[in-house]
Amino acid sequence: RIKSGLRAILGKYGMNTRLTALQGVILCDIKPQDRADISRMLANHGMAAAEDLTLIRRYSIACPALPTCHLSITESERVMPRVIDDLEVVLRKLNLIGERISVHMTGCPNGCARPYTPDIGLVGKQPGKYTIYLGGNAKGTRLAFLFRDYVPLEQIAESVSPILSYFKVERQEAESFGDFCHRKGL
Repeated sequence: RIKSGLRAILGKYGMNTRLTALQGVILCDIKPQDRADISRMLANHGMAAAEDLTLIRRYSIACPALPTCHLSITESERVMPRVIDDLEVVLRKLNLIGERISVHMTGCPNGCARPYTPDIGLVGKQPGKYTIYLGGNAKGTRLAFLFRDYVPLEQIAESVSPILSYFKVERQEAESFGDFCHRKGL
């Protein structure tokens, strides 16, 4: 639906488009009179506006992994929404849902979605299990450290939950989750 929606918008309005390093699409030079129609077309094709997404969902990316990539060991793109759903539950419970936390997930150690640099990195280790990295940042300018290895998909949010609780209590003013993890270390 996303590809069909973008094709329809670009076919009708023909604006310049940019792809970002975080797998985003920027529609450029939108005329003010066209904005409402473009927003309607986006919604009709199942694309939420950025302001309607939680920050953790906005700053999360995944590689295609299975079944597209022959190097993949496990899932990534197809399970990422479930991982983010689980993390959002934890963040809401801790009243941290407004925090800018980046999550990058890959189906293998090759790191196509750059999982070694965000606040939380998830790297496929074996079918259904992941290595969790913590301590990078949303800009991707710092390497994260290995936090846990061979974590089952359904236990990712549970594994990170105690660290998020610790972050809520012990963070310094305006400190991001990745900065906190980097400061505290393993």
